[in-house]
Amino acid sequence: MRWIIITVALLVFLGGGLAAVIFVLGNFEQFATEEKQEVLVRGYVSIDNVAFPVNTGTAVDHYVGIDLKLEVADGRKTGEIEAVVPRIRDAILRDAHKSLPRRADGIESIDLAKVKERAKVKANEILGTELVAKVLVTRVAKLVA
Repeated sequence: MRWIIITVALLVFLGGGLAAVIFVLGNFEQFATEEKQEVLVRGYVSIDNVAFPVNTGTAVDHYVGIDLKLEVADGRKTGEIEAVVPRIRDAILRDAHKSLPRRADGIESIDLAKVKERAKVKANEILGTELVAKVLVTRVAKLVA
């Protein structure tokens, strides 16, 4: 009785293996010509402590320090982007000193939405392509002037 159960189990196992081999060999050309799709994994590049001035009248009242993360559409390009982070930081700071992204509601601070939008534009200008998908703010701090 025991040998019959072992024999049946062995036949079922071998039959399943044979069915898998026949399935793969029968659809071999379809599997060989099927195009593979690359799945892009997002990557992140940090830009730490970017200081934006906040003016009251003609004098600087305080600075707002922000840590940014650039969300990169293709994670394999993060090393390439990290090499030009100083140029990206410089472009963001130059733009901030030109445009002064102040809040519209009268609070003496900067508008984070404008900062994020302008940082994305400047980063993509430096990189030459639309590599940066989003800019994320990871820290905001008031710095005394």
